[in-house]
Amino acid sequence: MMVTLLGATTLVLVTLAPWVLSAAAGGKNLKSPQKVEVDVIDDNFILRWNRSEESVGNVTFSFDYQEPEMDNWIKLPGCQNITSTKCNFSSLKLNVYEEIKLRIRAEKENTSSWYEVDSFTPFRKAQIGPPEVHLEAEDKAIVTYMSPPGTEDSVMWALDRPSFTYSLVIWKNSSSVEERIQNIYSRHKISKLSPETTYCLKVKAALLTSRKIGVYSPVHCIKTTVENELPPPENVEVIVQNQNYILKWDYTYANMILFYKFPFAQFVLIMLLFTLLQSPGPCTQNDRLGGGYDILET
Repeated sequence: MMVTLLGATTLVLVTLAPWVLSAAAGGKNLKSPQKVEVDVIDDNFILRWNRSEESVGNVTFSFDYQEPEMDNWIKLPGCQNITSTKCNFSSLKLNVYEEIKLRIRAEKENTSSWYEVDSFTPFRKAQIGPPEVHLEAEDKAIVTYMSPPGTEDSVMWALDRPSFTYSLVIWKNSSSVEERIQNIYSRHKISKLSPETTYCLKVKAALLTSRKIGVYSPVHCIKTTVENELPPPENVEVIVQNQNYILKWDYTYANMILFYKFPFAQFVLIMLLFTLLQSPGPCTQNDRLGGGYDILET
């Protein structure tokens, strides 16, 4: 600054304070975002962070990443110029068994300094998501089918899909009493249930070798069917062939005809069995079809 005083020319140097220079450059310095969290569930990668009090208004946020043996930082896809405090970088193709580094900064007219996130290995950090669950009802049972968490082309669990085990919690819809079933596999039949009753259940997956336990699936409910009462056989005949007796009958329930050959010494036992088959007693399908029959489809 040049000042003329009493005919003499005097040179006065003025040093401006840092906040003045910052204002002249477009505003005061931005602070870096804080408390950055990385959530990894199956193949989904989510970043969350807190904005500083100064980073309000038209402030955006951007991330870079760095993998092993990389000298430079690379812009993180899905996490550039973000106006909120959350972004998804699941589209990035990573080696889930190698460590990755992340950094973030705030941007407005100027930028904050970079804030580096603690490095992590995706597989170690990953949580197991809920499995897919399909149910089939019988009269006194429910058959459960579980598919591994993630998608069929999951990178995170690609080597572990056959190793998943499952546990479930089941209860009657009309009751709060729960039963827990542990360490089952992708297909499991829950027996000794009541007919025509609605049951609800939820399932979670686990990788015991990695000591990872997942989160429960949504609740699924299904109603067991009407109790299965089989009809008696029809058109019963006894046929004699070369000193053998053949007991023959039609069984329309399964669209089958059952044959049984026996010597005369067993005839009395077979007639007794036939009497039981004709009786309306509460025998089961296995009782009616058991005992070494040859079953021929018609």
